[in-house]
Amino acid sequence: MNRTEDTGKSESGWITAELSELPGVESVSYGVVRPGRHDPLGVPMVRAGDIIEGAVNDSDLARIAQSVDRQNRRTALRPEDLLVVLVGRIGDTAVAEPQHQGWNVARSVAIIRFTPDGLADGTSTWIRWWLGTSQARDRLRARSAGAEHATLPLADLKQLPVSLPPCHLRDRVVHTMKLAERKTALNTRIAARAIELADAYFSRFAHNDGKALRTGVPVADVCQVTSGIARVGADMGGEAIAWAAPREVLNSRTAHLDRTAEITWAPHGTACDPGTLLVAPRPGEVRTVEAVIPVIPGRGMLAIRTENETDRVWLLHELRSNAGELTAATQGEQARAMSRKKFSKFPLFWPAEGLREQFTRIASPLHARALAALKENHALQELVVSEMTDPSVARGEERAHAR
Repeated sequence: MNRTEDTGKSESGWITAELSELPGVESVSYGVVRPGRHDPLGVPMVRAGDIIEGAVNDSDLARIAQSVDRQNRRTALRPEDLLVVLVGRIGDTAVAEPQHQGWNVARSVAIIRFTPDGLADGTSTWIRWWLGTSQARDRLRARSAGAEHATLPLADLKQLPVSLPPCHLRDRVVHTMKLAERKTALNTRIAARAIELADAYFSRFAHNDGKALRTGVPVADVCQVTSGIARVGADMGGEAIAWAAPREVLNSRTAHLDRTAEITWAPHGTACDPGTLLVAPRPGEVRTVEAVIPVIPGRGMLAIRTENETDRVWLLHELRSNAGELTAATQGEQARAMSRKKFSKFPLFWPAEGLREQFTRIASPLHARALAALKENHALQELVVSEMTDPSVARGEERAHAR
C-alpha cells in the first residue's frame, strides 16, 4: 500500500481519509425524516428524484409545512452545499445554488457542507468528482441494500475513503475540473439545441409540406414495440447491462441516452440495441429519446425498434412532436405507465419514403453533432478521473499485477 501507518500519507504526498473527516468538510447529514403532507405554500424540499444529471430539477418539487421546516433547520440549504442521493441512484450529486437558499431536503438526500477553507481550496469540487469515480461508486453500491430501491446508510457515506493530492497538485486538477464542467455544460446545450433545430425542421415537413398527406398509420405497422422490465440483481445470472429508469428518460437534457445510473442482469443478447427508442410516461407527460448504448428499459417504459435509420429518425421526431396527444391517448391524466396495446394503435403521420428520407438527410447531421458533444463530455470526464489516482498506489497495483 505504499502508505505510512501513522499519517495516512502516501509516498507521493497524497492523503486518504474518511469523507466526514477530511479537512474542509464541516458536516454530513440527511434531510427531513417525516415531511408530512405536501403544502402548496410551504418550503421546497429536494428529493432524490429531483437530482438529475448534476442539477436540481425544480419542475415538480414537494413542499413541507413551515412548522416541519423549522424543526429541520440543520438541513436548510446554503449555496455550495453538495447534495448526494442516498436512495435509488446512489451517489448522484448536485450543488445547491443561490436560488436554493433556505430550501430543505428529504431523508433520501445527504448534505455535505463545507467550511470556507473547504470551498476555497477546492475540496468541495474534488469530493463532487470523487463521488463519480468507479472506486467510489462500487463501494457505495456494495454498501447499499436492495435491487430496485437501493438505500445507502449515511454512516457509509461518511466512511467513504477519499484520496486527496498535495495542495499544489489539487489546485491544478481542480482548475481542470472547473474547465471541464464549463465545457460539459456548453456541450450539453449544444446537443439540446441541435435536436431542437431538427424538431423545428420536422415541424415544417410534417405540419406544412406534408399536412395534406397525413395518413394515420398505427405505430405497430412501422416498428416493434416491447415493454420494459424491473431491474434485477446479479444473483439472477446473465450479463451486466445498462438499465434505464423512466426518470432518466423523462429528465434527460438531450434526445440521446448515452449512459445510465444503474445496471441490471439479463441473458446474453436480450438488451435493446443502440438506436432503440425509449418512451417513458408520467402523469401529464410522455418523453421519447434514442438509446445510443445497449440497454434494458425499465418497468413502465416502452422500447421501439425500427428497421432503418430513416424510420428511426422520423419516428423519434414524430413522437416528440405528438407528446401531448400520446399522453391523452395512451395513459390518461393520472397513469404512470403506458399501455403497450394503446400505444401500438396510436396513429402516426407516416408520409412516403421520399419525404422521410429528405428529412433524415437534414436531421442526421444535427443528431451527429449532438452525439459528438456528448462523446466529448465522456472524454472530459475520463481525463479528469485519470488525474484523481495516487501515482504511488497505481505503481503498487501495477507491481502486484506483474507478480
